[in-house]
Amino acid sequence: MNMLAQVPDTLRDAALLWKAAGGNEQPPSRWSPSQWQHHFPEHADYLSTLPQPIGRADVAARCADAPDGADQATKAFITAMIWGYGTVGYGWFRTRRVLSENDGAGEKLATVARIARDQGGPAAFAWLAERPHRLHGLGVAFATKYLFFCAEGGHAQPALVLDRLVRNWMSSNLDWDLSLEWDVEDYQEYVNTMSAWAQELDLKPGDLEMLVFQLAANADPRSLWSAPELFASTQAEASTPGRNGLSVDAIALLAMLDDAATAFARLPDPSDPDDITDFDRGVRDLKRIILSGR
Repeated sequence: MNMLAQVPDTLRDAALLWKAAGGNEQPPSRWSPSQWQHHFPEHADYLSTLPQPIGRADVAARCADAPDGADQATKAFITAMIWGYGTVGYGWFRTRRVLSENDGAGEKLATVARIARDQGGPAAFAWLAERPHRLHGLGVAFATKYLFFCAEGGHAQPALVLDRLVRNWMSSNLDWDLSLEWDVEDYQEYVNTMSAWAQELDLKPGDLEMLVFQLAANADPRSLWSAPELFASTQAEASTPGRNGLSVDAIALLAMLDDAATAFARLPDPSDPDDITDFDRGVRDLKRIILSGR
């Protein structure tokens, strides 16, 4: 259990840097529409309506009607998995396995979406943790991604994402060992603590979780999810290098990289899915180089 009553300085500093840099949203996830349509032909028309890349707000909008029935919940779940897996090539396989290897998967996903919306994330987590409700092949990391978006449409406690990156960062930096093994009490403590910290920092709990995730991803130079620009102020003058901001030239270069990523996202899917991953990693590496020269 976490014994920290006060907001850790590391998170307080991260929140200040993020706000100073503009409080921008987490970069959206790129994905392969043709790959997912191929493996989910029954949902091909629906998948064609999803944006490329897809961001948190896009997924939240698609999950708003997840509580309404099995079909809506299934589509919402696929959408959340697309966002969560991004360019990871086996994402469709694990998603399809959850839906195909569990009897009544759609109904269970709709039920837990209703609980998340009406009773909050911890209540939904507790329901899904019960053996009769458990979905084979769906672990805590990706289950909480789905619950996060379902809870967004309600007014109860949030359902914060708890994946390996977040768990490892908490353990390494705060000596807080969270469980990824369906520990209901642990997850409740995680949501309670993060919500209290977020209130003190004047953040949404989901934004604080996102900052923890980005701190963890940014610490790995080869991570597909790194986004150091979220913590980089753009307010400095070009003539004042070495301060907490970026030069005008650096800002322009970052904007050009964003434009290139947008243009690449609009191209037809490459024949080799690894091309998407390589491109994303290359853009992130270039951003790191630019930001390191502040």
